[in-house]
Amino acid sequence: MQKKRLEYFASARRDLRRIAEYYIEVAGTDVTARIGREIGNVILQITEQPEIGRKLESAPYRQLVVSQYPFVILYRLSPAAVSIIRVLHQAQKKPR
Repeated sequence: MQKKRLEYFASARRDLRRIAEYYIEVAGTDVTARIGREIGNVILQITEQPEIGRKLESAPYRQLVVSQYPFVILYRLSPAAVSIIRVLHQAQKKPR
């Protein structure tokens, strides 16, 4: 299967910025960099294997958990692209 183009919704970019700001403040740059790398690795995995995430029944999205950290990536598939919609802490309510 061919790797899909990657797109970010503004909401996902905002989520990533907020995650970085929070962890820089409470845990420092090293931890923040590790979290960022792991989220990036999961997003790369999604582009290579787009159907890896679980389909949500309540929304037209898929989700994939960032296994080492408490985050979940919500994304949507189209024939040509993977669209990252949100990057949420697992305790946050997911959009419907």
